[in-house]
Amino acid sequence: MYKEKTSLELIQTALKNWRGFFIQYEMALYEMESDFKIIDLEWKARFGYSPIEHLKTRMKTLQSLIQKIDKKNIPLTQESVKKHIKDIAGIRIVTSFIDDIYMLKKHIEEREDYRIIEIKDYIKDPKQSGYKSLHLIIETQIIVSNKVLWIPAEIQIRTSAMDFWASTEHKLNYKYQGKDIPKEAKDQLVELSKASYLLDLEMSTLRNQLLSSE
Repeated sequence: MYKEKTSLELIQTALKNWRGFFIQYEMALYEMESDFKIIDLEWKARFGYSPIEHLKTRMKTLQSLIQKIDKKNIPLTQESVKKHIKDIAGIRIVTSFIDDIYMLKKHIEEREDYRIIEIKDYIKDPKQSGYKSLHLIIETQIIVSNKVLWIPAEIQIRTSAMDFWASTEHKLNYKYQGKDIPKEAKDQLVELSKASYLLDLEMSTLRNQLLSSE
């Protein structure tokens, strides 16, 4: 019996034909990863220290993109997706100290091959869950054989403590997917977020004291 395709299935079928469109985002990831690895090497050579502990790139999964297109109810065109969904490509940078986060932000703001479109500072204004991180929606410059492209992407910058907390929250959300997380667990997560942030502040203070005494 013939079954009419759902809107999600139609979106999935269309996106599979957009290979050239997604290649641009893959190129953006290669470019950003290379940029920050160069920064890491340069700052280690110049200053003997790099704020970057490690970094990780990711492309939004097809399923996640389909859900976001459907949720936003946007036209199924490449122009519309590029305009309304800015985090298809993303990179997460993990630092040791809070100060390092804003040092990297300043560096990104000063680069000519990056344009900052939006800043979401969940460190100064944490999410209700306790989540903390600095999110930058940017456009990165990609030079191809016959033109220059500006591709949207997301850069997340957080400390090791914030990253560990976010990973724990993600696992908890995955376990209770489709169900309500117990209130006790939510409350404990918020308290742990506050405790880890205090540790971050104390470590930053100690680091600054040590640097000033050199």
